[in-house]
Amino acid sequence: MVVSIILLALGAVASAVFIASKVINYSFITIILKGVASLFFVALGTYLFITIPGHLLFKLFTLLGLIFGFLGDVFLGFKYITTKAKNGWILAGMFTFVTGHIFYILALFFEYYLTGHILFIILPFITAICISMLYLFVFKKVGLNFGKILPFGAFYLLCLSSMVVTAFYMFILNGFLIVTLAMFFVGAVFFAASDTMLTGAYFKPGKRSKSYMAIYSVLYYLAQFIIAFSIFFLI
Repeated sequence: MVVSIILLALGAVASAVFIASKVINYSFITIILKGVASLFFVALGTYLFITIPGHLLFKLFTLLGLIFGFLGDVFLGFKYITTKAKNGWILAGMFTFVTGHIFYILALFFEYYLTGHILFIILPFITAICISMLYLFVFKKVGLNFGKILPFGAFYLLCLSSMVVTAFYMFILNGFLIVTLAMFFVGAVFFAASDTMLTGAYFKPGKRSKSYMAIYSVLYYLAQFIIAFSIFFLI
């Protein structure tokens, strides 16, 4: 427990330093700070993977999700440095985050799906499609333009929505009794909130305020650290 708290505290400090650098003056140093901050949720996940007994598939897939989140952070960071390849870096970041979301979904299903409840396989997928369609409709209404990457953007939304609703439906299926699931769901919601704001920053004309950038960054790091720490409460 002590090591977990230390990693959480160091991660909070590193995240705060990165966010401050981001809103004051984004540079190559900011990318390094972002990578360091993200390494702490990977370190927390790795430590809990090693020290918490059992639940191998949940721990493994969650850790892989965290690792791909770290890689996505690095890729997205470079879009500010090499602006000519901006869409390429965004696509690289989205691809790694999609992979991470899929690992999170696998972690939830392997650990918490109860055999015989087929509806809880179908419902998350249907709900995720509906949410994604609603997202795209709203995004268009508020002036967001995905351009050439719209197909992959839609796929990303589907994977993100699937992660959130899978956590929610597994929580229902298990009677709202499991702390790990509650934390995972909260983390997934923060992730979705952060990505919704990030989409506005990337794909809508105009410059976002410093507070706007700080908020979606805070939400993102809360999401990843909560998901990583959810491993601690496995029973």
